Amino acid sequence: SGETGQPSGKHNLEFWNESGTIKCICSCIKLLVFHDFRGDRSELAFLKFFFKSVLVLEEALIVMANGSFTSMEDMLSKVKPLGSMKRASSDSTITINPQGGSIWNFKKASDFSLCDPFAND
Repeated sequence: SGETGQPSGKHNLEFWNESGTIKCICSCIKLLVFHDFRGDRSELAFLKFFFKSVLVLEEALIVMANGSFTSMEDMLSKVKPLGSMKRASSDSTITINPQGGSIWNFKKASDFSLCDPFAND
């Protein structure tokens, strides 16, 4: 999810339901990484639609946008409905990265002198 200067319209759950699912996406996506989550209604609507549709999802990682939440409670109140909803892939897990920012650093990832280039500093 990206921040823009222009409104993208009302992409609520009804919008996504009317758009319908793409069969190959529902049967192939095993990992979702959602960057810059701000807790907007349109973001929540997309994620709810996605979780209800994707059959083979194993893990979803939601990376919070820097400075979007005033407290941990504020952040948790936004993502709580996602954890309690019925998902098409009932064994899938949702992981939250509350720190925001980029979790992947390609320069660090290609540094072979590090024991674990993907470990957070």
